[in-house]
Amino acid sequence: MRLHTLGDAYSSVARYVHDDRLRKALAFQTLYIGISPYEGPSLYMIIPMIELVYGVWFMQGGMYAMAEAMERLFQELGGELHASQPVERIVVEEGRACGVVVGGRMVPADAVVCDADFPYAMKELVDDARTRGKYTDGKIDGMDYSCSCFVLYLGLDKRYPVDSVHSIRFASDFERNIADLFDDARFPEDPSFYCYAPSLMDPSLAPEGCQTLYVLAPVPPLSADGSGPAWGEDDVAAYRDRVLSLVESETPYKDVRDHIVCERIYTPLDFAERFNAYNGATFGLRPTLLQSNYWRPHNKAAGCERLYFCGSSTHPGAGVPIVLLSAKLAVQELMRDDREERTHAGGAR
Repeated sequence: MRLHTLGDAYSSVARYVHDDRLRKALAFQTLYIGISPYEGPSLYMIIPMIELVYGVWFMQGGMYAMAEAMERLFQELGGELHASQPVERIVVEEGRACGVVVGGRMVPADAVVCDADFPYAMKELVDDARTRGKYTDGKIDGMDYSCSCFVLYLGLDKRYPVDSVHSIRFASDFERNIADLFDDARFPEDPSFYCYAPSLMDPSLAPEGCQTLYVLAPVPPLSADGSGPAWGEDDVAAYRDRVLSLVESETPYKDVRDHIVCERIYTPLDFAERFNAYNGATFGLRPTLLQSNYWRPHNKAAGCERLYFCGSSTHPGAGVPIVLLSAKLAVQELMRDDREERTHAGGAR
């Protein structure tokens, strides 16, 4: 009650901050976990608080350097990595996870930690009704999902004289922009977007005299009835043009289109098809009050032994640090169960 958790993030900020520009700058950060600042619990204002009070770390080599470092550590500890091996099914026998099916072949395991998006995992990887429990197809379809992202990864043959590694462009009607994402499910006519220029901090990320630029515009997730934005080739080109026009007119990157030498675009379809994000929702389940904390899918399966979950749709939530914490919690549950089993086995002997 002291945190006013039942209130929304924007109202919480508005109680203390009177300039609407500052309110938007602070409340916008709830979109980093896929929820509207007008809907997200005020608890999530902890995000800008941590950033402003404690600061954040920048990793040399960019975010992917973290994945590479975890891979190295995993292999140094004796782990064996099998990349590009899609899991077809989690095998459950007599109420216990005992392996996965890959390429039509059963791979046995003492325990299974699943980091696929939880709704996708329940619908596509788990066919045991007891293991799924309350997470039936109907339940999953009826849950609330985060927004998605339209992302431009740009390699530029020019280095712009800018100082800001991070910058945000706000729509002139921010509330209308948010309604486009969460109520009307359409590509915003006037999108807000976030620009990130990591090579300003780490020159090794681009050749000399060049620069990398990442532009992210929040967009609606995919809709089952097809009422949301279309993501055909012509549509994507039009959305790209709309965003880049605003980048050129309202940021220091005035002629960015003339200097793009490599480019990759991600849409909700890419998040759905490449990463199995349910509905293409980049941040997984929307962290509404009733889909947060205890009410989020747990890291340990309720109806199956030796099955654990981590990722943005599980407890505690989305965002890179929080997803890493989700993995840590899943491992703690596994290790606790492992110790208990070993203790009981020893006592039985």
